[in-house]
Amino acid sequence: MKIQNDELVHQTWAFSRENGEVIAPVVRLLPNGIVGGYIHPFERCWALVDGALRFQSITGQTTTIFDESERDEHGLLRLTGGSKVDPNVVHVLKRVQMPTARDFGQSASDDVPELRQAEGLPGRKRRNLVVLRANAQSLHIHWARNIPEEDRNWDLCISWYGKEVPSDLKEWEYFTHQPNDRKFSAIYKLFLEGSPLLDYENVYMPDDDLMMTWADINKLFNIFRIGGFDLAQPSLVATSYVTHPVTAQNPEYLVRYTNFVELMCPVFSRSFLQICLPTFEASFSGFGLDHIWSQLGGRVPGRIAIIDDIAVAHTRPPNKNYDVLAAIMEERSMAELYRSSKTYENYGGVIRKYAFG
Repeated sequence: MKIQNDELVHQTWAFSRENGEVIAPVVRLLPNGIVGGYIHPFERCWALVDGALRFQSITGQTTTIFDESERDEHGLLRLTGGSKVDPNVVHVLKRVQMPTARDFGQSASDDVPELRQAEGLPGRKRRNLVVLRANAQSLHIHWARNIPEEDRNWDLCISWYGKEVPSDLKEWEYFTHQPNDRKFSAIYKLFLEGSPLLDYENVYMPDDDLMMTWADINKLFNIFRIGGFDLAQPSLVATSYVTHPVTAQNPEYLVRYTNFVELMCPVFSRSFLQICLPTFEASFSGFGLDHIWSQLGGRVPGRIAIIDDIAVAHTRPPNKNYDVLAAIMEERSMAELYRSSKTYENYGGVIRKYAFG
């Protein structure tokens, strides 16, 4: 039976040699023909030729042809093929579950979020979504409403982590109370199968100590869509608490193409969020997830960006609400599961002074 495209792109694979040596524990075959999760010049691209999967270099040279396949009751299970680079090597792709923090003993609460929707919402949903973890100190109530309500291109989902919910909380399209989970484990539960949040084209997940405006968010989503990005973030103003220098605003640029977006304020396309979502499960600190996301996307120049034309303020020092040592250990454990690496590269971008001709 010939292999079908959907059988490949909707699964997670482990890449190994036939002798059992693991090359990459997590590989995603991305719809754009890029190999994600594992970045190597011999396996940069993939293609289906006459029903057989081929790994290729960026020049299109075939490096492995997977010409044998096995199936089980769930579909395609295993692919085997000889290397064209080394005739003595046989490569194997095997379907696996994407690793999560549960694999090293972490867990989330048993809470099932009850997602409330604003009255009349299904008939007037916007194309973009902001998911905000918030409590009584959240700065979102101070975001300047500097565009008319009717021009807002995003809906707001508040995941409240404060123990008490204010009776006068308003201006949301979705609301849920999740006091027993951390940011990403809570968000993971909001995007499970059947959730109305899955319908949005792009999703922004800012921390609640960021200061921005409604117009900033509108602009962020518009630039993200026009740029065709998988993953991006706004830059940080110079007075912010900046953890990673690459995220600080560079006024020479409108947009910089990078291989890193910080977990503090990522924007995902719908399709890329579906790829990355399993990494959220049972996450406590989130440390290291941002490096895994870029690796899953293949770190392709032009697909990940920091948007310098928008700069938000990070108003509070990091590492205040959790055990830093435990977070570092979590990061190391996640990195081992994915064999992820830390890298902060700029690949150029759109220079401001040339942007308008």
